[in-house]
Amino acid sequence: QKAKVRTKISSALPPCYRHTMTIVEDLLLDNRSPTVVPDESREDSLEDAIYPPEYEGHFQSLMITRKEIQNRIKILAQLIHEDYAGERPVMVCVLKGANPFYQNLLEALQDLKHGYTMEFLKASSYEGNASTGNVRIESVNFEALEDKHIILVEDIVDTGTTLAQVIPFMHTKCNLKSVHVCTLLEKRLDSPPRVKAKYKGFSIPNHFIVGYGLDYNELYRDVRDIWVISQAGIDFDSSVLYS
Repeated sequence: QKAKVRTKISSALPPCYRHTMTIVEDLLLDNRSPTVVPDESREDSLEDAIYPPEYEGHFQSLMITRKEIQNRIKILAQLIHEDYAGERPVMVCVLKGANPFYQNLLEALQDLKHGYTMEFLKASSYEGNASTGNVRIESVNFEALEDKHIILVEDIVDTGTTLAQVIPFMHTKCNLKSVHVCTLLEKRLDSPPRVKAKYKGFSIPNHFIVGYGLDYNELYRDVRDIWVISQAGIDFDSSVLYS
């Protein structure tokens, strides 16, 4: 049975990732472990890549395609469905970056006929491509969270600085039955994140990435795949888009 599952997983991986199967197969066999994106760049042809023309040359390499994201989201939704059987969790979107992931995750829960409540929270510790360590928290209705099971939906967890301040702050504002984190991405850093996510989509190398809601100075949220940004993308003067 395990061999059959391994074969199914291997056939589902992009060709450029199959050489890593012997390394990550045990993790992939456990749906609760994230799909591991290798350190080396993938070798897909970029001819069919879709993004606004003003971003030409702004990406160093493709990291995760929309199709791969959608497939992983279905698995995460199934895990939430199983863990919260008979419960209606409050799905709290951490704006802005998590919004595409959040919407697709909710659609996957709808397909499973699993009810939930929607809430939104704005928290940020980033300016440019670096974490400031100072988190701003706003736009959350704490009354709606009172005595509820909470799932914080994040786009990416790296240092965990944002969540390490958000979760204690929430506890000071209301009584919560439980709080867990569902993140699309988790960066592999030298030090573990300060907050551990219960649901993780992909484990990724330590690159600065954009697309699928993730931005650099408010650009690139409007790209459907996830990319490693190039130096040209970092240096781009966005003011020319609106002149």
